Parts: sequence; C-alpha cells; structure tokens
Amino acid sequence: MTPRPPDVPASPEPAPAEQGAPGSVKVQKRSAAPAVATREKICATCGKPFRLAPEEKFFNCPACHRKANPPRKPPRRSDAQILTQITCSACGTQEYVSFVPPDPAAALCAACFGRQRRELQAQKNHQFGR
Repeated sequence: MTPRPPDVPASPEPAPAEQGAPGSVKVQKRSAAPAVATREKICATCGKPFRLAPEEKFFNCPACHRKANPPRKPPRRSDAQILTQITCSACGTQEYVSFVPPDPAAALCAACFGRQRRELQAQKNHQFGR
C-alpha cells in the first residue's frame, strides 16, 4: 500500500478474490426473504380473534364475512326461454310471463300488477303513518 495524504479518505482495496478480468460480473446470492408472520385481529361483528395475513385488510372474521357477503350467482342465460301465456284477471289482456303463476285464473299483467303493488304500498305507508 502506498501512503496517502491525510485529506484523502482511504478506500479499501479489493480483495484478490474480487478482482477479475475486465468486464466480469460478480454474482451475489441473497438470503431468502423472512417469513411473513400473520397478524391477529378482533372481528368487528362477533368480537372473536382471527388470524390475518399482512396483505389482507378484513374487519370481520371469515365466518362473519361469508354471512354478510354471500356468493353471487350469475343469472342463467339460456338460448330458449319458456313463456307462459296468461289472461289478466283485472283488465282481460293476454300477456306472456317468464314463470308459471301459482293460480293462472288470478294472474295479473305487468301494468295491473304494478298498479296493485303501488296501491298496497300506499295503504301500508298510510297505516303505519309514514
């Protein structure tokens, strides 16, 4: 080693193993990432403790989450749809519906059904003072 002036910081010289041919690449292996520990949280609904991975952000335990958010089934789309012809008991028009009514003689068309439903809702609201 050559002596250096005091104002120049000394840099370590590379070890003989690190010296290689010009343009060589040094490969270092990294240690495996540390195992991520699970967290323990308290369910906001039932108050029971449950384990949670760090990347998850749930406020409820899995059981309460399943109760609150049931899986949604996509609507069935088939090529053919079976329709039932009815005669409206209120106005007498003939219409096709996508279901089999429990009592075909008392079946209503869409317009009469909507009217009857609004009237029942108005009576219900009036009865309870809304």
